[in-house]
Amino acid sequence: MEVLYESKGVVVMKENDLLLEKSIYRLFEITPVPIALSFPDGKLEYVNPALKRMLGYEDEEIYSSEVTITHLDDIHVNETIRKELTQQPFVPIQVEKRYRHKQGHTIFVQLNIVAQADSDNLVKRYVSQLIDLTTIKKSDAAEILLNHLVNKSNDAIYVIEPEYGQILNCNQLAHQRLGYNKDELLKLSISDINSKFEIKGNWNEHCQLIKFEGNIVVESTHTRKDGTKLPIEASVSFIEYNQTGYLLAIVRDISRRKQKELEALELANLDPLTKLPNRRVLENKLVKLFKKAKLKNTLIAFFFIDLDHFKLINDTHGHSVGDNILLGTANRLKHCIRESDIVTRMGGDEFLVVISGVEECSSIKIMADKLQEEFQSPFKVQKQLIQVKASIGVSVYSNNNGDAHTLIQLADEAMYEAKKELGTSIYYI
Repeated sequence: MEVLYESKGVVVMKENDLLLEKSIYRLFEITPVPIALSFPDGKLEYVNPALKRMLGYEDEEIYSSEVTITHLDDIHVNETIRKELTQQPFVPIQVEKRYRHKQGHTIFVQLNIVAQADSDNLVKRYVSQLIDLTTIKKSDAAEILLNHLVNKSNDAIYVIEPEYGQILNCNQLAHQRLGYNKDELLKLSISDINSKFEIKGNWNEHCQLIKFEGNIVVESTHTRKDGTKLPIEASVSFIEYNQTGYLLAIVRDISRRKQKELEALELANLDPLTKLPNRRVLENKLVKLFKKAKLKNTLIAFFFIDLDHFKLINDTHGHSVGDNILLGTANRLKHCIRESDIVTRMGGDEFLVVISGVEECSSIKIMADKLQEEFQSPFKVQKQLIQVKASIGVSVYSNNNGDAHTLIQLADEAMYEAKKELGTSIYYI
């Protein structure tokens, strides 16, 4: 060891400093944290293996004068750091800056740098610690992207605890669509928004199916906070994360689709104007009524109703008024019947009322009179009072005396007989 001073005490101190410095270097060699030592002019003195690995360099090539590890667009950051260190050399600096990997790509780093003094309290070197922010930034970016996609999704997204159906997390749309804030919704379970799962056995069975299939798509109904119903389609998957099972549900509002399906059903099965069941619905219902009548030995009454002089009403007042009278007729006829009975528009100004489960013929007469009374008062249309009469023909199914088609035809013929009378009249076959 070189003797620097005559004083034995001083020589011992220098020896201790040297040993300490060697120990620190050995520590730098094994630490996973990138470390660099640099001279006051910025030239690298020492770079530990962790920093070489981070920047892609091997052996001593990082010390070459041709190598610039700072990103070229951040050279000015180095100048700012040196200026601050010149003014206050022993105040640590923490700053984010970019470095350039040997292969050319950018690495984001948090640089922590502080000066080390010599025995005369002058700057001997700068010690720098570099924290790679690239992975952190990518992770943050992924989380930002995920949160943005999840919260901007057109579907509600839920994370659910499988055993009890507790809602663990959801996106913004999920709670807004149901009228809750997020904290409120996360206090609920699936049974609170879907009555199908109020019975625990139903939920357990549902979960077992999801676990077995991996993913299922179901249509159901969710209940909003205000009690209204929302038709939904849910794609539910069973996933495992950190050895724990969860249900991930992506839930779509299918209100518009259901409305279109309803409109298509109405178009197929209902009269467009009056919304009464059409002939196809009538035929299906009559099959059931005839089976029931044969089983219980009851009567079925067919009332064929035709508005008198309806063409004249259209010609005099216009088709808009005529349509309103047809609507009014449909409403009056529906008002007369039970839920189990049928009223349908046969076409034009002709209607059919079918009463089932009749045990006495006298009940048929009472119904006929009731239908007739509906045409005693005028229709109020567009501030006009228009008197409309109707002719009613009646046929009765009893003891297998005919099929539905025949009985409707007989009621139609009876109606034409009724038309020979003046005013509203009834004719029985």
